[in-house]
Amino acid sequence: MTYPLLADFTKQVSKDYGVLLETLGAALRGTFLIGPDGLLRAYIVQDLTVGRSIEEILRLVSGFKTGELCPVGWRPGEPFLPAIPKNTGK
Repeated sequence: MTYPLLADFTKQVSKDYGVLLETLGAALRGTFLIGPDGLLRAYIVQDLTVGRSIEEILRLVSGFKTGELCPVGWRPGEPFLPAIPKNTGK
């Protein structure tokens, strides 16, 4: 793998990210996508009863890697949205 994964055996990260259910000693199902710049780009937090969609996570990662504006439901190979024009003050 070319990206880091985290195992949270002490539950400290779950607590820090606000997904730890302390009364159960378990965490909600959280996925946090953090860019190379250290900024949180996306997060999805789900109840314990619902599984995560790996397809959606991979779609998000692919979209972020393009650096383009990706529409809702965008998939790799599909067109991007037009760039937002910058305000030139004129």
